[in-house]
Parts: sequence; structure tokens; C-alpha cells
Amino acid sequence: MLHNYKNIIWDWNGTLLNDLDLCLGIAQNMVTNHRNTPLTLAEYKNAFGFPITGYYEKIGIDLKKESFEVLTDTFVSQYNIGVKKCDLHDGVFTILKQLKHLQKDQYILTAAHLDMVHPLLNRNDLHKYFEAVEGVNNFKAEGKVNRGIKLMQNHQIDKTQTVLIGDTYHDFEVASAMEIDCILIANGHQSKERLMDATNGKISVIDELKQLI
Repeated sequence: MLHNYKNIIWDWNGTLLNDLDLCLGIAQNMVTNHRNTPLTLAEYKNAFGFPITGYYEKIGIDLKKESFEVLTDTFVSQYNIGVKKCDLHDGVFTILKQLKHLQKDQYILTAAHLDMVHPLLNRNDLHKYFEAVEGVNNFKAEGKVNRGIKLMQNHQIDKTQTVLIGDTYHDFEVASAMEIDCILIANGHQSKERLMDATNGKISVIDELKQLI
């Protein structure tokens, strides 16, 4: 699936890092004062997306009654504690090693704050697989189109030989804005049905990492 590409751009959260249970748990805590029923995994995966304000509203949070900034601070503080216990998805080391052996150039493009990403890369000894890591410098989770374009420009990446691999529809939007191909993996923050419907069959949507090679 990746043999025609020289450059592989990876999303981080949900694609390489398995932080789904952590994010679901935080969301379940955040909605307790806003709804009478627990937030389910299916509801989460059908609501999560960008902008984050829209996602909060979909899971039942009334932003007229609660500050977005306070919610953001709550999420970040709980996430920073919990993410230290998060593992990588099954098969991450295998595929990164295989792609490096095949002399593919690999990058990370994330909507997460870089201060949250680098410690996890260091812990798992992953920096050696990547040419660069591009993320944001705030905690508003505003998306990553501009960061992606910057990454392409800074490293003179050939669009025709590049694919972005992610786990959300936003990754498809980012890839489209960057004018590169995209593959989505449905074991992250959005369901396979949602990803397939949103992309209308234009790209590959797979179940797990090992299907890439």
C-alpha cells in the first residue's frame, strides 16, 4: 500500500499513539454535569473532530454555561497525567522499522502541543525514525493545515510521492489542502463508518496498521 510513496507523514494521536481510552475517560468526566446518560465509545467516535468547540457541543456540553478555556485547561491537565501511561498502537515499531529499512522519509504532523509529543517520542525511542516532527504551540487544538503546508515547504517534500496517514476526517482535509494522498486507520478517534461516509470512498480506510504493509 505504501510502496509508491517516498514520504510518509504520520498523524500522532490516535494513529501511532493509542490514547483513545484516555480521551474517552476525560470526556466522560467532562460531560457529567451536562447530560443524564454516560458518554459511550460509539458516541465519542461519532462526535470527535475539529474544531474542538463543535465536538464539545456534540457530546452535550453547553458552552454558554461553561468556559471553553476552562474545559481546555481541564482536558490538558488530565491528559498530561494520563498520557504517560498510554501505549503505542500494536505494530507501530514494526512498520516504522520496515519503512526506514525501505528508505522512506517519515514525518509526524500533529495537532497536539509539541511539549506533549516529544517526551513520548523520547520514552519510546522513536525520534530516530522521523525526519521532523511538526505540531502546534498552543493548547486550542485548532487543526494543522498551516503546519502541514509549512512542513512540506521546509523539507521540500514532493507532493506526488507523499501520503498522510491519520485516524480522523480532519487528516483527510489536511491532506487535501496539502494536495497529497491520504490513508485513514479506523482504530483511533473516529469510527470506520464515519470515515468512509465522510470521504465518500475517495481514499483507503483500513482497520489497523499492519494492513499498510
